[in-house]
Amino acid sequence: MKILMVTDKMDIGGAETHIFTLITELAKRGDTVTVLSSGGAFARRLKENGIEVRLSPLDKRDPISVIRCVRDLGEQMRHCDVVHTHTRFSSFLASRVRGKRSFPPIVVTAHLNFKLFPFGALAYWGDRTLAVSEDIKDYLLKNYRLSEGQIHVTRNSLDLSAYAEKKSPKKLIMHTSRIDKGRAATAFMLCDIAVRLLSAHPDWRIMIVGDGNLFARLKKRADEVNRTLGFEGVMLCGARYDIPSLLRHGAIFVGVSRSALEGMAAGLPTIICGDEGYGGVLTKENYSLLFKTNFCARGQKKATAELLFSDVEHLINDENALTSLSKYARQMAECDFSARIMTADAESCYNLTRRAPSLCLLGYFGYGNLGDESIMQTALAMLCEAGIRHVRVLVRDKTRATVSHPSGAFLTFYDRMNPHDVIRAIESSDALVLCGGNLLQNETSLASLLYYSQLVRYAKKRGCRIYILSGGFGEIHGAYAKYLTAKCLSRSDFCGCRTSYDLDFAKGYARRAALMPDTCFLLDAPAKEAPKAAFAWIVSRESAIPTDDVLYISQKRKLKPIAIMLNCEEDEVRREQITKHGIEIFTPATYTEFCETIAPCAFTVSERLHGAIFSLTCRIPAYLTANSVKKRALISEVNGIVPDGKLLLSYSRDAASAKKEIGAQVSDFNYLIDFERREIYNALSKIF
Repeated sequence: MKILMVTDKMDIGGAETHIFTLITELAKRGDTVTVLSSGGAFARRLKENGIEVRLSPLDKRDPISVIRCVRDLGEQMRHCDVVHTHTRFSSFLASRVRGKRSFPPIVVTAHLNFKLFPFGALAYWGDRTLAVSEDIKDYLLKNYRLSEGQIHVTRNSLDLSAYAEKKSPKKLIMHTSRIDKGRAATAFMLCDIAVRLLSAHPDWRIMIVGDGNLFARLKKRADEVNRTLGFEGVMLCGARYDIPSLLRHGAIFVGVSRSALEGMAAGLPTIICGDEGYGGVLTKENYSLLFKTNFCARGQKKATAELLFSDVEHLINDENALTSLSKYARQMAECDFSARIMTADAESCYNLTRRAPSLCLLGYFGYGNLGDESIMQTALAMLCEAGIRHVRVLVRDKTRATVSHPSGAFLTFYDRMNPHDVIRAIESSDALVLCGGNLLQNETSLASLLYYSQLVRYAKKRGCRIYILSGGFGEIHGAYAKYLTAKCLSRSDFCGCRTSYDLDFAKGYARRAALMPDTCFLLDAPAKEAPKAAFAWIVSRESAIPTDDVLYISQKRKLKPIAIMLNCEEDEVRREQITKHGIEIFTPATYTEFCETIAPCAFTVSERLHGAIFSLTCRIPAYLTANSVKKRALISEVNGIVPDGKLLLSYSRDAASAKKEIGAQVSDFNYLIDFERREIYNALSKIF
């Protein structure tokens, strides 16, 4: 699964540690995680561990930074299965980037209760929401219009192996937290009780770990306390990344939320004290109550220096309590807060939310051309194999769309010439897929290029992704046609190119381009064998091969010629010319019929590109007329893969008469087809 993890910063903090642990565990399970944030200490550590980290100014709110964030987020959302956000700002941006679509699904983790005014009402909680405690779930249900089934309760968790090192306790009261407004009350309370506490117990010390915008004030207060005591009773460590190794030296922990979990994992008796409430010493009696608030004591009595002093004093004076509570704290951390549990919660939510995008397939479909109908058939089978289930296909004539429904697919045909049908198909799809053939060209007419470019423009404007599969680019004449083609390619989210020639062309405009051979190479070869008593002449309306040439080759090779028409309507004008010479004509309606027709043929001479590809998939050598860029590119591509030049040759009467294809081996055909299929699926894996 490809997961995009988005948060404002990845610096030191409880939520950031939660995210870091989740990402690390997901990566261990084999998921592909990409992190988008403004950077920080944890971002650097993730990068060192081989996690892809992308930087974006998500911690800033000025217009230029927001525009850049939208651009960066849009770029990364194109390549993931699930987006997982952790802040209000990142969630809001993700919802705006996705727009009215429902792909990719968005999961949002609620780490605390946000204030409703002034920005809380704008918060977006995703297709599914992970709440880190029961009371946060209750808060979301009460203040936002979320359904009960949308919210899943997870928990903060830890990599417990980091706390497995044997303790070497000293008389240290420890506290870790950000020293920011709204989070630093406990740190200041520890300073308030320090003189009275440490005067009575001069062998004890207080250690405060963390940094923030109130750190200077805290340092000033700690210095006053230490001057009064006459020794360094309150030690400030600032921001540290080695929290587990520090905690192994502690005896008592004071704090809330994830910091409290870290204290428990290190086996320290823990006092729950924070800005949102006071839970007291963590024991069997109050564990369930504090667990529901993620150990933040929300809804409990207000924390005071007097309450804190009383509980710390009690623990210092009761060594039995220190020992028993230490074992209990570690036991509960192991039982309820392993990273495995948290990751399982997240993956369960991803699986409930995850779905494949619905596609709108666009090509030269429904015109009765066997080559293009085979492209549609193989493309649909390939997409269904990749998990796609909902496909809408724009066709010229639904009765001519000979494709069969792939197993498990929901396939709907729309009239490509009906504006209402076209709009309905695009509006209800997550992506527009231009499939096969030289769609973006003006060799046939400018109207065709205008049609495809306008549909791409409309779909992009409506928030669809644009994919080009096995695309070819013929000769494009004129500055305006080149401009339209360039715009289509630049709007594409992925461009799969049929040959290396097409790839070189697309790289100048498309952001992501890769080699993706014609999907007809996925067609299965027939098992039927027959004596080679004929050769096939695959005709087109262009009359690229004269009938006299065919008769000459037949006489020289002592083989019977048979004519094959892949598009009856287009090729019909040539029927009379061919039949008057006594050449038998076949009009196969399906690829299987084509295979049966071509079985007794020793080779083919083809005027159509897909006629040559069908010959190759049937393991029969072919001569292809080289009267267009796309045909020359295919010949060059095949000969680049199998360089002996016997599988697919440039047509000439002399070459066909001289048996240039003799020596083509079945193993060479198998190698070519296996290579092309690998390239197709490699390209597809970059999209879905």
